[in-house]
Amino acid sequence: MEGKDPLATPLLRRSKPPPLAPLYAVSLLRTTATAIAMMPAFNLRVVSLGEAAGYDTAAVANAMGLISAFRSFTEFTAAPLLASWSDRLGRRRVILASALAFTLEATLMAVSTGLVMLGAVHATFGCFASGGAVETSCIADATPAGPKRAVAVGRFFTVIGAALVLGPALGGALLARVGGAAPFACAACLGLTAFLATAVALPEYLPPSRRAPKESAAMLPAAGVYRLLSQTPPLRWYVAASGLFSLGMALYGTVNVLWLKEAFGWDGQDVGHFLSAVGAAVITSQVLVLPGVLRISKGRESLVVQGAMMVHAFKFIGYAWAPNGKWVYVVLALSTPTFCAAPVLSSLCTRHVPATQQGLWSGSMSALNTAANVVGALIGSRLLALSLRGFLPLGSALYAGALCHMLAALCVGCASLSGDKKMSESHDEERAPESLHGG
Repeated sequence: MEGKDPLATPLLRRSKPPPLAPLYAVSLLRTTATAIAMMPAFNLRVVSLGEAAGYDTAAVANAMGLISAFRSFTEFTAAPLLASWSDRLGRRRVILASALAFTLEATLMAVSTGLVMLGAVHATFGCFASGGAVETSCIADATPAGPKRAVAVGRFFTVIGAALVLGPALGGALLARVGGAAPFACAACLGLTAFLATAVALPEYLPPSRRAPKESAAMLPAAGVYRLLSQTPPLRWYVAASGLFSLGMALYGTVNVLWLKEAFGWDGQDVGHFLSAVGAAVITSQVLVLPGVLRISKGRESLVVQGAMMVHAFKFIGYAWAPNGKWVYVVLALSTPTFCAAPVLSSLCTRHVPATQQGLWSGSMSALNTAANVVGALIGSRLLALSLRGFLPLGSALYAGALCHMLAALCVGCASLSGDKKMSESHDEERAPESLHGG
């Protein structure tokens, strides 16, 4: 007889897993709140506070890199633990705690009056951020391995894309019309709404019968991941590909606001509009491109990932070569399929991981990605600072990101050569008796 979970819902007693719609809805609220607070509000808040403290643009870029690196370091430390706890305690508890923590973070950032306070708040609350690992684990709980899971992850990325459409535009408008603290206050209100929605509507996707045993708490997350990697050769290459892909995104993402400002003279509202266009491209890629590509590929998902990563690389080069801001939009439109890379890569990884370790794996991958963000933030901000001082071309950080994506595509190819298809079929057969259907 399963133990009674006070946070569980009656849906757990059904053979069919809970629907993913509540997860997508809650994630839309949370991600929109995050986007309002972060893109471009946080970066421009750092700029304004830095200028008020007497820093020049290059010094502000270095400060932004340090804050981003500290934040990524705390996420690197916390994400595997949060996701691993969700394997034992259930997904819903961890999502609730994370939503409440973000609400407090946004509230404190709204009242921050200096770079030190703003940076300290942002870095400290990284301890409650899983980087989407718990949500990805929910999807793995509710869908069978294979294309269905890739599509479900793609829908999650569609939610992120929708948030990237709404959040930056709203954040930029609040900055322009109200002031520096307004986006954070708005984000705090949305974060509280997400917390309440989670408490009321979100089901538990991991029933007690499928949770990791309590004695697994004695095992460090790193030990469990090492055992997985030692037993499954393709996972090693996927880890390398994911790390390099995240590094490339961080090299660009850390500096994109300042780079757009310096390259094209854009203000906060201009940057917000572009980031909203990026969100629209994410939605288009997940809703229109990804399902069709998966049908055409017929089991060759690794080729989809490789192609998308290579286009990602050329997209960054196209940004760096753009003669004006209009061309950046053109490059973005032409490279819309690149956003298929992340959900398909995530699906390729999870099909090799046992059901009781999905949270551990997702959390560890999130930690790897945040570690890449630490390195990317430091290197990207340093490259931009050197560019602003005339030692390097202005697009140096983008060129470095393009190189990382080319190397990531090479690693995905190595995963295929190491027996990806054979290992995938083996794991699917082992987990067939406990697979969930639907989603």
